[in-house]
Amino acid sequence: MRDRVQRAILAGMESWHPLIVHFPLVLLPLSVILDLLALGWSKAHWHGLAYGILWLGAVLSATAVLSGNAAADAYRKNPQVQALVSAHENWATWTLLLFVALALNRLPLQLQGRLHGGHFKIWLVVAVAGCILLWVTGYTGGELVYKYGVGVNINP
Repeated sequence: MRDRVQRAILAGMESWHPLIVHFPLVLLPLSVILDLLALGWSKAHWHGLAYGILWLGAVLSATAVLSGNAAADAYRKNPQVQALVSAHENWATWTLLLFVALALNRLPLQLQGRLHGGHFKIWLVVAVAGCILLWVTGYTGGELVYKYGVGVNINP
């Protein structure tokens, strides 16, 4: 029963992947940009907003990964596409793990209000690297759709 419910949920998620995936693509870099602007413009209260957006982006990234894995099931039998899908899944998984780690590592800095020192600047460098990783993930996903037609229904 439990497996049947999980399969039903995942089967429904596959059609949601194209919609869900755009939220983390916007929210995660927006969070980093807000933190950078908060530092540059001395707007300390923006850090709280940035942190909330970071968590929302991380949660939606997990949803995007789950829905993408469900959507990829239909393409696992095609060896040419399977390699490309697997590469995209790997990029997505690493990106998700990095942003969840960033959100968790930010918690003590956020709670203690240490958002101007060296630790926070190192955190920001890693967050910018995460945005680059996110870009690569999005690029490989876009390639799957626009170059190889994965997920595109060509039947009217």
